Amino acid sequence: MRGVIGSTGPMMPMTGYFNSRFEPRQWVEGNLAHWNGYYTLRGKGEVRFANEAVQTGVGELLLLAPAHRRSYRIPDPQVGWEFYWLHFRMTPRLGQRLDWFDPARRWQVHGVADVSLRVELASQLEAAHRFNLTEPDLPQREPIVEALLEAFLLRVASAAASPGGASPVDPRIERVLERFHCDLATVVNVDQLAEIAGLSRSQFCLLFRRGTGRSPQAYMEDRRLEMAAHYLRATGQPVAEVAEMVGFASPFYFTQRFHRRHGLSPTAYRRQHGHA
Repeated sequence: MRGVIGSTGPMMPMTGYFNSRFEPRQWVEGNLAHWNGYYTLRGKGEVRFANEAVQTGVGELLLLAPAHRRSYRIPDPQVGWEFYWLHFRMTPRLGQRLDWFDPARRWQVHGVADVSLRVELASQLEAAHRFNLTEPDLPQREPIVEALLEAFLLRVASAAASPGGASPVDPRIERVLERFHCDLATVVNVDQLAEIAGLSRSQFCLLFRRGTGRSPQAYMEDRRLEMAAHYLRATGQPVAEVAEMVGFASPFYFTQRFHRRHGLSPTAYRRQHGHA
């Protein structure tokens, strides 16, 4: 698994990607001069201030104000924490459109309920990060990355303010969804998920479809294949490892399902869209 991949020079805005699992990681924030954001793809993370601790999870943007000393840790190393990070200045556009940027407000968590949108947002950060890495000396690098991050933050704000008209999800199904999204790599079946929810299989399937519009099997496969496509674009991980990261025990079966969903094999998809 990769560790932190960040900008190598004194650039602003800065972006990076972090992915850790099975390691009890802790670290101290080194950039207190600017606004920091952490957008979680998998697992959970925790930020600790002198007198409080805050956790953040999948589909959430943790926004941290400048100047507040803090440290981070992974509360459950078995699940780990995977995220994109961004260090940025508040721009006039952001200041006009969002009420987030009060320096006295140490932390905020803004959640995105729509799972497909979560993947799109991850792709936006992937594009900003890739641009930072591949064009560090471009004269217009800063305003381009700034615009990409502005678009990301405004989309998060819009999603958080208008979660949509989806049917209410039963709290027992929400618990299952949170566990599933925190750890896509764990292979689970419908009976196991129903047990987590404390429901019979038939009750679970009924409430799951009512809340998400999909069967449990279809929903899980869709989410896994969406994240697989993201990993193929954003990382250099071997296809077999990508399959494992999203919960496919067999790389052969993963390739079959991926081709059916995206119209290309994982290797061809990466070649066409992929990681530089």
